[in-house]
Amino acid sequence: MAINRCESRWRAMQASSMLEGLGKRVINPSGVEALCGSKIETAKIWMKNGLDVPKWVFVPFPKAQDGLWKERVLTQMEEGLSYPLVLKPTHGSWGKGVQKINSREELLAAIQEPQASSINPDGFFAQEYVPKPGFDLRILCYKEPFHTPKYLCCIARVTRSKDEFRTNTHLGGLPLGIDLHRFPVLVREAEEASGLLQGSKDASIIALDAMPYTNDEKDESLILSLVQNCIPRFEQVRKIVAENRMRRYADWKKDLEEAFKAYKASEEYKDLKGAIESILSRARVKWHEANSRFDFAINTRNATGINPAYTYLDLAQGATTS
Repeated sequence: MAINRCESRWRAMQASSMLEGLGKRVINPSGVEALCGSKIETAKIWMKNGLDVPKWVFVPFPKAQDGLWKERVLTQMEEGLSYPLVLKPTHGSWGKGVQKINSREELLAAIQEPQASSINPDGFFAQEYVPKPGFDLRILCYKEPFHTPKYLCCIARVTRSKDEFRTNTHLGGLPLGIDLHRFPVLVREAEEASGLLQGSKDASIIALDAMPYTNDEKDESLILSLVQNCIPRFEQVRKIVAENRMRRYADWKKDLEEAFKAYKASEEYKDLKGAIESILSRARVKWHEANSRFDFAINTRNATGINPAYTYLDLAQGATTS
């Protein structure tokens, strides 16, 4: 049994495929890597099975010179979506290349060159803009061989300002540990969404991104107000993360964990978490992405108190004996 933790989407898929070709079982299998690596395929599967997903439009790159291609992109996107909309790479992560498009002029500027890239090899993928209340959810689910998926842990990712609609912690979003067991409907939906991507046979562990929405602007105003008080606390964590890790790792890890404990123990953190949980008690969610190569070593592990590394090991040991 092999555990595949390649950061690169392409390397992860190649590694799983090569190991499977040698008769090895892998966490995650190549089929799971392929589905989670494609926003289009993920959206298709979820939509087909009745999950609430953002409306989306995909326009493939032209195979030859096409003078009408830009006009076709505009027509299809404006017929399927309204402004603002979100333009995304089909295979990207960490918020790379994600743009909020507010007008036809901005869309025209964004699609000037139909050029394939490693994170966007297929075409232009756009989703409806969902007005989040200042945060979204990153939910981890795991699956043992021949079992249905189970919820593992969850963080809320909170943006720092109204000007930044992306909540990725890589871009400065604040992580807060949320126990979804308090929201059983969300847990059931997460396990269903996860199962549609993980299949039935092999062990795997993936992260799902869900966007809560309430259609109440007061919720966003409250979260953006509370997060300002929390930012100075979290900056102490980020300061340690940014330090040179060439010093003794054990000391660095201890300092990071202590900083996270202080951050989570602060009244500012508790106030923000309480507001998020109150919103989740009445919000609906849209499922929009899955990630098979999620980072957990810093934010997820410390914010939730659950270390997914142990889940990887438990799955590998269970798969080896099954």
